[in-house]
This record gives sequence, structure tokens and C-alpha cells, in this order.
Amino acid sequence: MKKNIIALAIATAVAAPVAMADAPTIYGQLNLNINKTDDQSTTVNSTASRMGIKGSEDLGNGLKAIYMIEFGVDQAADGDGKSPLSARNQYLGLAGGFGTVLMGRHDTPTKMIQPDDLFNDGAADVNKLTNGIVDGEVRAPDVLAYVSPEFGGVKLIAAAIMDEKASSKLNEANDSATFSDNWTNVALTYGSTKKGLYAAGSFQQADRLDVDVIRVAAQYKTGALIVNAMHQDVSGDTVDGTALAGNFTHLQAGYKMGKFMPKVKIAMADSDANGDETAYSVGLNYSLGKKTTGYIYYTEVEDMVSKNATATAAAVKGNNSVIVGLLHKF
Repeated sequence: MKKNIIALAIATAVAAPVAMADAPTIYGQLNLNINKTDDQSTTVNSTASRMGIKGSEDLGNGLKAIYMIEFGVDQAADGDGKSPLSARNQYLGLAGGFGTVLMGRHDTPTKMIQPDDLFNDGAADVNKLTNGIVDGEVRAPDVLAYVSPEFGGVKLIAAAIMDEKASSKLNEANDSATFSDNWTNVALTYGSTKKGLYAAGSFQQADRLDVDVIRVAAQYKTGALIVNAMHQDVSGDTVDGTALAGNFTHLQAGYKMGKFMPKVKIAMADSDANGDETAYSVGLNYSLGKKTTGYIYYTEVEDMVSKNATATAAAVKGNNSVIVGLLHKF
């Protein structure tokens, strides 16, 4: 833990004098909230708080180097051995007329194409409402990725994820000891999540595990209104018939009214082993300033009943939550 803190302090100290020359940007966010979940104690949580350094250097002839070093910061770490720092996207790459090539730790194309998540990072995040199905929300450490220039609004994103460690759940499904695997992942996007129409699709395959993840997404954002949908299907010889395979769909809408934005999410999942599950989330954001937002939301999970006897107690209860928090970006 001390080494991580020292490393971040050195990075920050080094960046300060360099900023005058190459202008790297120090950025981040603090997201703290009070969480009350059924059958659990009320807690104060740090939700995806982070700090990073990013920038670029002009190499001439239309070429530039790009870099990012980002850490997750957990202000609520309680001294039980959990580090207050964790690795997020950390990469080095080149960008030019050909597009962008980068290597390091980065979100997979499947994760990158999701539309705006109005309940991002909390109890109603994508990875919390899949009924045990592989969520596709992976930030891999061994990525070689390419993002093409835009052609008529269309972009190609491709990545090779090398020597990726399989999760414990996937290892259990494969009935084997921990091993490494190589993934391939390609995606196409149209438009932008910032405004107007956005559409995207991706295909991800784990070669040795034989697990396929297909994701499609669409969003329309204009003025005060935002509506979007995302659907994902997970299949393959290794996972078919288990809780890891199946499909889920998330639908969201939000509408800004001055400083307020009411929002809603419906998540429906059909797991091969865990059956059907539906979750509802309703919330309200309040803009306290350009970079500071207060929020409250409620998430309720229904029909979370497993078809197999191996499901843990945590999988069938304790899933209705009320969260009140404050988010500040810098």
C-alpha cells in the first residue's frame, strides 16, 4: 500500500514541472456515497473515484505520442489489507492520419461501445445487473488496440488481448486451474454518444475458453433528452448451460430540467442456469456546479431465483439499495 502511495506521489511531483513544457493534464473525480442495501449495514463508499495523468507530444509529420496513467482511488478503504489504489487504463500509443494504436491496460472494445450509463459505477451499473451472466465490462492489462479514423460517421475498434487471466468463475466453469487465454475483440460504431444518434456492435471471443460475447447498443441524445438501449448475448461450449451464459438487456432514459435530471433504468436478464431477473432503478441528479453533482437513486431486483443449488445466499437477497452521493470532477 505504501509503495502505491509513493508511486502516485512521485508521478504527481514529476508531472508538475513537466506540465509547463508538454502540458500533461492531471484529472480525476471523487465519488462518495451513503449506501443502504437490504440485510446489510449502512456504509460510506467510494465509487470509482480516480486520478490520472494524460497527454500527448507532437512528433511531427502529423504523428503524435499519446499516454495515460490512471489509478482508482478508494477513500473508503478500511485498513483490512485492501489497497486504496488500483490500476485503471494505463497505456502508451501513437496517433495520426491512420488512426490510433496503443498498448497497455485498456478497456476492451466491448466495454468501450456501451452508451452513456446514467447509473454508472454504482449499484445499478451494467456489471451489477446481469444475473451472473458474463458482463463484458473488462479492463484488460495486455491490450494491443487500434481505433480507425471516422469514415462517414463509422469507426472500427479492434483489439488483441494477450495472455489474459481467466476469471475465477470462468475457471470453475472450465473445471480447471487458473490459466491464460488470448482474446480477439472487434467493434463498429456510428455517430457519437455526445449528441444525436449513436449505434454500435461488438464481437469478442476467448480462444481457449470458447466463449463468445456479442453486444449491440443504440442511443439518441438531443437537448434535454437521452434514451438508450444495450443488449448482450454470451454463449460457448464452456459456459452454455451455466449461470455465465445467457443474455441481458438494459434500457435507460433521462431528461434534464434545469439543474435536475430524473432518470430510470430497466435491466432484464435471462441466465441459462439462474433464470430470469428484472431490475428497476430510479434516480435524480442535481447539478450543484459545472463539476459537482449530487444524486440519489433506488435499485430493486426482482425474481432473482436460481435454477441450481450452488447459488450463494448473496445471489438471492440483499439486492435492493438506496444510494445518496456526491460526485466532483477535476
